[in-house]
Amino acid sequence: MTNKQRQLATLFSASLCLSCISAKPINATPAQYLPTEARWCVAQGCIDLEIPKTYEQYVLGLSNRPALGPWRGMWFRFAEPRVVAFNMYKCAPLDLVFIRNGKVVEVKADQSPCLKLPCPQIIPIEPVDEVIELEAGRAAALGIKAGSPAIPKLD
Repeated sequence: MTNKQRQLATLFSASLCLSCISAKPINATPAQYLPTEARWCVAQGCIDLEIPKTYEQYVLGLSNRPALGPWRGMWFRFAEPRVVAFNMYKCAPLDLVFIRNGKVVEVKADQSPCLKLPCPQIIPIEPVDEVIELEAGRAAALGIKAGSPAIPKLD
């Protein structure tokens, strides 16, 4: 990743600080549970996906929630490939699956929670147009790795 991409990722992640857009700090914000509106089917079965739609939903993501079940996830979609940065603030352990043009470009597996800001940023090796968060260890259990097809479908 170039210095320019890292700078953009830092700016992007800084703009995703919920406490910057809300008077209520993220640790006082209740967890969000979005409806499952999509599915990503792999050989072993289908993962039901929640889809954040608003800026606030993107920012909150899976914070303040217990561990996901094995067949649940959250699907972040971007109109164009971009440098993204995620963090694990107040999240259960997760796998982050970074996708571009329907293929997995990288899996950042078993990401540990961060309980105190600032949190380390999780940045893929290249710009992506989708990210799917899964229960920690799930990507490996399902054989999801770089090069795997990743074509979730809306319900």
